[in-house]
Amino acid sequence: MSVGEIVLIAADLAVALLLAVWFTGLYFGIKRLVKPDKRTVDYLVEYEIEEKGLDRAITGIPFEQMFRTSRFGYELAARFYACEGSSKTVVCLHGHNSCFASQLKYLPIFLSLGYNVFIPDHRRSGLSGGDTVTFGAYEKHDVLDWISELRARRPEDSVALFGESMGAATAIMVAAEIPDAVFLIDYCGYANFEGLLTRYTDNEDIRKAVMPSIRLIAEHCFGFEVKECDALEAIKRVSCPILIMHSKADKTVNYKNALMLKEAAPQAELHTFPDSVHARSITQYPDEYADTVKEFVRKAEAAYARRENDA
Repeated sequence: MSVGEIVLIAADLAVALLLAVWFTGLYFGIKRLVKPDKRTVDYLVEYEIEEKGLDRAITGIPFEQMFRTSRFGYELAARFYACEGSSKTVVCLHGHNSCFASQLKYLPIFLSLGYNVFIPDHRRSGLSGGDTVTFGAYEKHDVLDWISELRARRPEDSVALFGESMGAATAIMVAAEIPDAVFLIDYCGYANFEGLLTRYTDNEDIRKAVMPSIRLIAEHCFGFEVKECDALEAIKRVSCPILIMHSKADKTVNYKNALMLKEAAPQAELHTFPDSVHARSITQYPDEYADTVKEFVRKAEAAYARRENDA
């Protein structure tokens, strides 16, 4: 064997080793996101109280505990907070590795607007089962099935959507399938999987280069397709009024995601906060946050009433 052949073999082995290291590192990185250590409900409630200023008294508001079996075979849990005499319900969706607890701080806003509040635990979250977090790919179907159940139980109710972080992206995907939704509020949500990568690099070429590997690992190792969690495409099909809320200082879900969503849905309202970290704007700017939501909801309700009258 010549020296040249030995060099070529060594080079091939080096490339193969680098690829193996690359895929192994990427696999475990994705696994940490898709199969995070599941945090307990008690831990998350205390976390919301201590870190995000949740009023402990809110945890005592009465609710109906609901369960159903997902079309994918695992048990799902949810909470329904009734506003007496109301015929309108807002579905509030939590973020990655969280549960209903992260949505309790929004209860006073929506209850004051006369909304029942429905908060499901996503798969692998809270009291729900499921083996993986799929960033909306399976979660959106679970939420749509919950909404079908709500409508069967409460056919007179209108439905609106609110989501935080991963829940916001999921809410966008759900709203795209519900033409009669009253409104959609996207709070610090991501545009798509590539949008999530803006947390790690501003270089678009690098993000695009990584995506084929991510798609391959997600589908073949964790059983979901990245294209099924694309809020950027879904928002183009949303027909109800949209409010996008995001902090310019968000480093978990980069503010660029809000701009991407706004570009895809020019009719959406965009409200920004200057310096709050991820999902903390309501904590840092509670009055501004509540006033923005309330003003938007009132306008959306007026638009919904006009649509209903014209139908």
